[in-house]
Amino acid sequence: MNDDLAPELLAARSAVDELLDSAPAALTPAAHWADGPYVAVAHEHAFTREPDGTAHLEKRRYLLTRVAEHRYPELLAQLGRAWRERGWAVEAEDDPVLPVLRAKTPLGTAEFRIGFAGNGTLLARVDGLAAPGLSYPFGGSSTVPIGPDGSMDTMPRRQDPFWSV
Repeated sequence: MNDDLAPELLAARSAVDELLDSAPAALTPAAHWADGPYVAVAHEHAFTREPDGTAHLEKRRYLLTRVAEHRYPELLAQLGRAWRERGWAVEAEDDPVLPVLRAKTPLGTAEFRIGFAGNGTLLARVDGLAAPGLSYPFGGSSTVPIGPDGSMDTMPRRQDPFWSV
C-alpha cells in the first residue's frame, strides 16, 4: 500500500467500504461474501480518448452464498429496504432473470446485480477523484477464492438453509 496517497483517495476508500458494508449488514440470515481489490479507473475524454485527469474508485463484493432463484425477490427487498432506511435513492431494473438494484448516495453509488449462475455482485463506486496514476492504489489484494485455473472464483458455492433452498 502506498502511504503517500491523496486524502481524497483515502476518503473515497472509506466511502466505498461504507457502501459495500451496507449489503452484508442488510441480509437476514447472513450470507458469505468476498472482496475484490480497490480499482482506480482513469477517465478519458470521449472524443480524443486522452486521459482527462479524473478517475473513480470502485470495488466489488461477491456473494458466495448460493441463492435460489425464488429467493431473489427477498434478497433484493431486504437490500432495498436497508438502503432506503439510510436515505439513499433506490431504483431497480425489473428483470426476473438478471435483476439489478441501484442506490445513489451522498457517498457514491452502489449496485447489486444477480448474473447468470446466480452470481451476486455488489459494486461500490465513488466519482470525482483526481487520477492517482495507479490502477490498484491500495494494492491488489482480494479475499475472493482462487480457482484451479488461477483466476478469481466468484461462483456462489456455499449452501445456506434459507437462501439456497
